Amino acid sequence: MLKYQAIAADLREKITRGIYKPDDQLPPSGELERTYQASKMTVKHALDYLENAGLIVKRRGSGTFVKGLDTTDLDRLVQRSRSQLLGMSSVYAGRAVKSKVLTFEAIAAPEAARGQLRLEVGSFVYHIVRVRYLDGKPLILEKSYMPVVLLPNLRQQHAEQSIFSFVRDELHLRIQSAHRIVRVRGADALEAEELHLASGAPVAIVQETYFLASGVPFNYSIATHEPEHFALETVLVD
Repeated sequence: MLKYQAIAADLREKITRGIYKPDDQLPPSGELERTYQASKMTVKHALDYLENAGLIVKRRGSGTFVKGLDTTDLDRLVQRSRSQLLGMSSVYAGRAVKSKVLTFEAIAAPEAARGQLRLEVGSFVYHIVRVRYLDGKPLILEKSYMPVVLLPNLRQQHAEQSIFSFVRDELHLRIQSAHRIVRVRGADALEAEELHLASGAPVAIVQETYFLASGVPFNYSIATHEPEHFALETVLVD
């Protein structure tokens, strides 16, 4: 974990525990620099991270404050800032998360995957299609492409459990960021069948490319979400 991430995580934990409550002012930058033995730029990066997560707000001439949200909204933002890059198994920890793997194979990367993963023609990727279940209900039909060279020894059993846990815990790689595009359209035949929907029912299509801390993209996926449990929440910062 980078220094700014450790600082952000500690401040986030203090917000969670109520040490800093909604509308409370955080200590000034100089005090945070001394507390965490960090540079001005590192502290700024940590505060920018929390601001982008929607947890704090910077008021020019006044300082930095915990955003004035009610407790439920603040708790949701804290949880979201923790879980966005952890994968479904971590997001729904404590609940029954299962995966049914429909396809697990190594293939030459299709053009779209090559572009997103920055691969040469002829590079091989894992092509994985699986249905993600929460408490026995199908929520997501996910199609993923991952470079074979980056994820040696990836097996179907990992796809049946948690690929992101395999990346973090067995390969010791850090997942740092993701680019996400969301669209809406009607479900095709496979989506309708696997997600228990009527053909043509509205579904959310989430296209994502995930990046390691090195800046290398390692996962390009197109996930179809059934509509009942899907919600998109964003934070806009000036």
